[in-house]
Amino acid sequence: MPGVEPSFGALTILRRLPLLLFAAGAPLLVALLSVHGLAQPVLEEERLGMPVPGEMLEQRFERRQPPIGARLGAFWVKPELALDERLDDNIFATPSGRRADAITSLAGRTNVDYAQGPLAFHFEGALAGHKYAVNTTESEWEALGRLAFSDQVYHNLQLGFGSGVQRLILPRDSPTGINGLRPTTYQVYDGHADALLGDPLLNVLHARVGANRLSYDPLVGLLGPINTSERNRVEVYGDLRLDHYAFGLQKVFAHVRPNARIYDQRFDTGGLQRSSAGVRGGVGAVMDFGPIVLTLDAGYQLQNYDDVRFGAITEPDAALLISWWPTLLTNLRLEAKHEYEEDFYLTSPGAVRNVVEAHIGHELHRRVILDLSFRTDLRSTVKVSQFIRIEQAGAKLRYQFAEGFSADVEYLFTHQHASAGATLNNTGNFDENILQFTVRKLF
Repeated sequence: MPGVEPSFGALTILRRLPLLLFAAGAPLLVALLSVHGLAQPVLEEERLGMPVPGEMLEQRFERRQPPIGARLGAFWVKPELALDERLDDNIFATPSGRRADAITSLAGRTNVDYAQGPLAFHFEGALAGHKYAVNTTESEWEALGRLAFSDQVYHNLQLGFGSGVQRLILPRDSPTGINGLRPTTYQVYDGHADALLGDPLLNVLHARVGANRLSYDPLVGLLGPINTSERNRVEVYGDLRLDHYAFGLQKVFAHVRPNARIYDQRFDTGGLQRSSAGVRGGVGAVMDFGPIVLTLDAGYQLQNYDDVRFGAITEPDAALLISWWPTLLTNLRLEAKHEYEEDFYLTSPGAVRNVVEAHIGHELHRRVILDLSFRTDLRSTVKVSQFIRIEQAGAKLRYQFAEGFSADVEYLFTHQHASAGATLNNTGNFDENILQFTVRKLF
């Protein structure tokens, strides 16, 4: 890949930081919880800061900031701007000969809400540019635009529709990434129509039909043009969900999602047919026990591929979310899921994923919060016996230093290991350290 590795002293130190960051930080956090001097008196929290069931500490922290944006009649405009500097010691996710860089990103985002009687719409727009200091060919930009309308046509019937477009960058460290001379970029176009029917205090039926399209930009590699168009596809889907509420926030639900995915090219470069049709369904429950909220979801997936070598993929899926507020200043969150996920592995249509993610958040001061996190993601590809294990540990400190201003310092360590002989689009095994500084302004 182009570029020269800079000798950042700070990045050299980062490479020696261990995966045990989470294990080392958790006892420190427990010690902090026992120091009453660090916990500031609860002032306005009774009105603005009481935890919403299931939310994270960072979400509650943002809710406590003063009202933002501008009210213009029935419109509410909420712009924000963020500047961050990221130090990455392995931007190409390689096991050796790693290249480091400093990446500067400037991002702007605007949300516009309109509400007039039963009619409402929401617009979201965002634009972000990423500038690499040394490996300048890695510099790219991303964008988002989304619009949604809804109308309460009857007291128990709401109709809506929405559409959006995104320009995204496929990360270099993705197991299904593409090794081009420049970053892989692609567009996502989507549209849907919704209907909500029922009593929001008892039974609600949510029906959606929609479609989305992935379209990859042309890319050149060391050996010439890369066939990125083999990943272009259209998905048409339906989504039906029934929620039954009882005793306030307690609820049970059932859902089903049929789909059809059609790729532009009948055969990819490896001679495989990736078009398919399938369905996913399940049942679940949300149980509110005061400071503890438990969400369970279990079901089954079926995806039938045009290629007889893939055939029909059947897999049970399950998800668990536990959110616990032992105090008003501390949140513990655990998420786990087991599912089949379609992706563009070289010799497989997808992988069975087992993901576990844990967060410990604590409010050190009324304006300062700390979040420690750990995540493990085990992917076992179907029809081909190989696996990829991704482990991440991180720490994030956020400080609201003025009205509408916040600053973050965040560290993330990633370790990826793949089975011997795994046919992946990246190198398979690597370590990566990222240190990021962010300043954000809400207007």
